[in-house]
Amino acid sequence: ARVEGGPREGGGPDMAASKRVVVKVGTSSLVNDERGTLNLSSICTVCEAITDLKKKGYQVVLVSSGAVGAGCQKLGVDRREVTTLSRKQALAAIGQGALLRLYDDIFTELGVKAAQVLLTLDNLATRSQYNNALATFEELLSMGVVPIVNENDTVAIEELRFGDNDTLSAQVAVIIGAEWLFLLTDVDALYTANPNTNPEARAVRVVEDINELANVVTTKGCGSKYGTGGMATKLTAARLSSAAGCSTVICSSQYPERMQDVIEGNRDIGTCIMPISQRPPKPTKKWILSIPPKGEIKLDVGAEEAVMNRTSLFAAGIIEVTGNFLQQDTVKLVNMDGVEVGRGLVNYTCDEINKILGKNSDEFENVLGYHGPEEIIVRYNIVRTKVDESNMTQAMSFGDLTSLANIGE
Repeated sequence: ARVEGGPREGGGPDMAASKRVVVKVGTSSLVNDERGTLNLSSICTVCEAITDLKKKGYQVVLVSSGAVGAGCQKLGVDRREVTTLSRKQALAAIGQGALLRLYDDIFTELGVKAAQVLLTLDNLATRSQYNNALATFEELLSMGVVPIVNENDTVAIEELRFGDNDTLSAQVAVIIGAEWLFLLTDVDALYTANPNTNPEARAVRVVEDINELANVVTTKGCGSKYGTGGMATKLTAARLSSAAGCSTVICSSQYPERMQDVIEGNRDIGTCIMPISQRPPKPTKKWILSIPPKGEIKLDVGAEEAVMNRTSLFAAGIIEVTGNFLQQDTVKLVNMDGVEVGRGLVNYTCDEINKILGKNSDEFENVLGYHGPEEIIVRYNIVRTKVDESNMTQAMSFGDLTSLANIGE
C-alpha cells in the first residue's frame, strides 16, 4: 500500500489492453442534499467524462444509483422518512424513468447512444440468465452504446438493504471483463482516519492487497441522506473486482474527467486497489464470483496453502462450516484469521460437510451412506480472492501504515 508521501508508481493493467471501463456513480453524487433535487451539473460532467473515454476508444458501462433519490425528489419526500421496502420500491419506479430520461437527453446532446439495463443479484446467480446478460452487454458495446445499469429495485431486496449498487457495479465489471472499475463518490480516496475530524488523516493511494485494509483505513466519513451505501460496500465491491483481474479506483465524483489520468498511470488521484492477478479468470470462475455466497468454510493452514496454490479443497483441511447451503452453491473460503481467501462451488451440503469435516475421503461412504467425490470443492471451481503475498511488493510496510492509522485515536 502507498499513502501520501510514498513512492509514486504506475501499475494496473496495460493501457493498450484497457478498453473496457465500468463507472459507478452513487446517489450521494447525483442528488443535492440541501435542495433535495438531482445534481444536474454532476450528471453532466459524468456523461462528458464517459464521452471523452469513448472518443479515446474505450467501451464504457455506467452503473447509476439514484432511482429512489430521484423518486423522493420528484414527490418532495425526505429519503430518511421512507422506512418500508414497498415504499422504497415504489419511489424507485417513479425515479428510474426520470433519471434515465435525463441521462438519455444529455448523452444525445453529446452524440452518444444509451440503453437501460436492469439487473438483480439473483439474475446473475442463474447461469443461463448470466449468459444472457453477457450477450446483451456484448451486443450493446459492439454497437457503441453506453449501457446504463441499475438494480431492478421493484423486485430486488438485497440492494435496498445493503447498498447502493457498489456490488452490482463490481459484478458488471466481472461479467464484461473490464480492466477498470471507477467508484465515483463524495470522498476523494480511502483515508487512514476520517479526514473531516482528524487532521492527521492521510490518503491511501495504492492498495496491493485488499485484505490488509480492514485494520488500516476508516470506512466512516461523508454520507448522504439519499444514499444507502458507504465505504464498506465499496471495499466489498473492490474485493470482487480485484479477484476478477480488474483494478478498482475510489475517487471523487466532482472530477470524473480525472479517470483518464488514472488509466494513464497517475497514482495521485483517488485510491487504486490493484487486481489479484493480471490474468482474468475463466468464464466459470467469473460466474462463481457473481453468485452471492450462501455460507462460509474455515480452512486450516494447509488447506489455505492448497487453495492459494490452485489445488482442490478436501475435508481434512476444514475446521468449521457456517451458513445454510446445498450442493453446487457458492461459499466463501476463509483462513484461520477469518480473512477471505477464495470462493467456490461445493460438492456437498453444509450438513454433509459438517459430518465429514476433518475426515479422509475413504470415510465418506460410511458417514454419508453414499460414495461421493473426494473433493469438497474441485480446484477449477475455486476462485482466489486473496493476493499471493510471495508475489506482492509493498511500497510501505503495513506495520508503518497501521501506526499511521492510529495517530489521533
